[in-house]
Amino acid sequence: MIVWRGWGVLALLIAAAGGGLGTGLDVALGGATDHANVGTGVGLMVAAVVIWIVGNRMNAPRPAFDSITGQPVVYRNQHALLFIPMQFWGPIAGAAGIAALIIGLAS
Repeated sequence: MIVWRGWGVLALLIAAAGGGLGTGLDVALGGATDHANVGTGVGLMVAAVVIWIVGNRMNAPRPAFDSITGQPVVYRNQHALLFIPMQFWGPIAGAAGIAALIIGLAS
């Protein structure tokens, strides 16, 4: 079971889309199927940057004022996947992309 809070599942979807598109482009551009990990690695690294940017933007604190008391408050979003905030899945996806790229180039 996958546990997420808010839009945290978006990190998983972005990583899957990046890896899948990278693999598809690698094979479509004539890459050998035994080296498809190269495309997957590049796609995951691009997805890692997107996850980092989207996660930082979605989890940024927003200052506002309480409607009843008029006091300033800070609203914090909690978008997380497996109890890890969404933006921190960016480096994890980047490390997975580097590992896939190394495996693809080594084979």
